[in-house]
Amino acid sequence: MEGLIVVVLVVAVGIAIVYALHRYEQQRRAAAVALAHQRGYQIEVADKPPPDLPFDVFEIGSSRRVSYQIWRPGSHDSAFQYRYTTGSGKNKQTHKRSCTLVEVPFNAPHLVIGPEGFWSAIGKAIGIRDIEVESPQFNSRYRVRCADERFAITLLDAPMIAWMLSPHSGGGTVTFELGGRWMLCWGDRIEFAQLFGFLEWAQHARTNLPTVLTSLYPPT
Repeated sequence: MEGLIVVVLVVAVGIAIVYALHRYEQQRRAAAVALAHQRGYQIEVADKPPPDLPFDVFEIGSSRRVSYQIWRPGSHDSAFQYRYTTGSGKNKQTHKRSCTLVEVPFNAPHLVIGPEGFWSAIGKAIGIRDIEVESPQFNSRYRVRCADERFAITLLDAPMIAWMLSPHSGGGTVTFELGGRWMLCWGDRIEFAQLFGFLEWAQHARTNLPTVLTSLYPPT
């Protein structure tokens, strides 16, 4: 009898926790919708697959989901929360990122500019080539990968390098991916209320891209 009572109590507590979490998520979604509309943004809070674009972060792991996507009416630019899982069993991990996706006025080959780190050093050690520019400071902070080296070198002109080295670029905390008509900026998860500023920051970052790319790599 005592065992049955314990089981009932455990089940009751489990149901209460599930209900509380569901209630919290509903309240969080309602607050996000209200804040987005207050700031003049559209929002989609429900989970959905990531955009069908050839960016590295959208091809890592499994269970890849986008949520809390915001955009201004009439604009294709957006910001959203993103998560994916790696490993399995005890080694399973959920990775959470915040992303912005903004349109660019040219047709870019796939390029990645990310912070130097452990895996960058491993890549260099085993011969994966890093595109480097004439700025040692930039080369020590960032790792650049692109199949079209001319595009990468054209993109990384002196003003762009200066901006990337300034505090305004995120100081190496943001990874930039370009491909086709899009630039994706992503980093560690931030609070939903900060997504609006993150999107505005990415739109400003777009203004630093060299204008010559539009003629060299015209949009299709």
